[in-house]
Amino acid sequence: MSFLVVGFSLAGCSYPMEELGLFKNSGVELNFAKAFQNKELSFEVVKQTSLRTCLECHASGARAMGTAAQVLAQKTEILDVIHSGAMPPRSGGYSPLNSCEKQILETWLEDQLHSRVSTQKVGDLTACAGASAPKEKVKTDLKKLELSYANLKKEILQPKCMVCHTAERAKRTVLDEVENLHDRDLLADTAEDSILYQVTVPGMNKRFMPPQRGKTILPPLTAEELDYMKRWIEAGAPK
Repeated sequence: MSFLVVGFSLAGCSYPMEELGLFKNSGVELNFAKAFQNKELSFEVVKQTSLRTCLECHASGARAMGTAAQVLAQKTEILDVIHSGAMPPRSGGYSPLNSCEKQILETWLEDQLHSRVSTQKVGDLTACAGASAPKEKVKTDLKKLELSYANLKKEILQPKCMVCHTAERAKRTVLDEVENLHDRDLLADTAEDSILYQVTVPGMNKRFMPPQRGKTILPPLTAEELDYMKRWIEAGAPK
């Protein structure tokens, strides 16, 4: 297998996929595993597994990964960020691809690079023996989530801000701890007076985060995420 393919497989904007481990011997679980293993290798399977969390951030923009052509067109850039250590973004809470995810992506890429029509199934891959499809991620109800910096960081800042704003990577603004926000005067008594909130609302500040230009384009905060941040700030920014 070419170095290009191996390198690209490691670039899949990695994420935790423990659900792809061996299944227990219950009838229902074995049925789910069997159904997954009978799937033919396709880009849909790649999106469901190897690129699943990537697509949370890279569904649109210059680094979109929603189509096979978009993924193949980025192989050189992806190798560059792998070599630089920029990916996978551990600061965003992501983990490397597991062996099954790697082999799914590597095999699909080889098929594409050699214009082969794949007849292999997931279960034909040695690394995927006994593996099941990843479970659907349960969406957090931010309206019911306890107001705390730990939760703000986990649910909002890590996927949309921490790729850049950690002590290891940030040039100025660090968001690792709530104290960092106070040190930079990013918080005030109200959300409207807080720079942290202002820069995430279109039109409130000359800067807008996450940036919508450049190599790393992440989706803006949703209305629910902005509401959570506002309520957290006005609750006194609890840890």
